[in-house]
Amino acid sequence: MRLLPKHKKGQLATLQSIVLTLVFIGIILGVGFMVLEEFEDQMDADSAAEDAVNETIYALKEIPEWLGIIVILAIVGILLAIVFAVLPRARGGATV
Repeated sequence: MRLLPKHKKGQLATLQSIVLTLVFIGIILGVGFMVLEEFEDQMDADSAAEDAVNETIYALKEIPEWLGIIVILAIVGILLAIVFAVLPRARGGATV
């Protein structure tokens, strides 16, 4: 028994691309934080450059907090798309 038509199976591939994108963003942010921390260690205390690096680190710290929420929303969206694709077939209705 086939639950999803062939043209609806691409929705599952969307999840893979979203997860890979978020992992890539996480890696880039991790490397960026490491580089900024090294810059901060090499700066003179109370200099304008150190203040700029600290402000950048503080601004970027909010991004990783949102990654979990973005993942949950993407998964919920894909699950809803799958449910709405299967539901008409289960009722015997026409598929789109």
